[in-house]
Amino acid sequence: MSDEPTVETVEEAIADVTHPEIDATLVDLGMIDDVAVAGDEATIEVAIPMAGIPDAIKQLLARRLAEPVNEVGAELRVRFVLMDEETRERFFRMENENWSGLEGEEGGDSTPDSPPDSPF
Repeated sequence: MSDEPTVETVEEAIADVTHPEIDATLVDLGMIDDVAVAGDEATIEVAIPMAGIPDAIKQLLARRLAEPVNEVGAELRVRFVLMDEETRERFFRMENENWSGLEGEEGGDSTPDSPPDSPF
């Protein structure tokens, strides 16, 4: 591995990062919009389906990305952007098919068919 992180090493590092409420990776959900690396700073554009996503969910997504990015020697910077319509539709289909609820959440008895309190 080289001393400086690259777009490729960052993309590989985050490939298996999962969504906190949907049993799918952020990549599969279309949430990783762009990855850029300048020196030891990696900027990841995370696409969200709508503007009203709670800050707690955004922070959780950023924390999930930070660990693997730090492991390849980069400092993470996250920028949230809105999904385009096609990606948003696919995201919602996958949400309905793969809903798991917040990990560790008390009373997480939701089923994949009914995401009752989904912030998405």
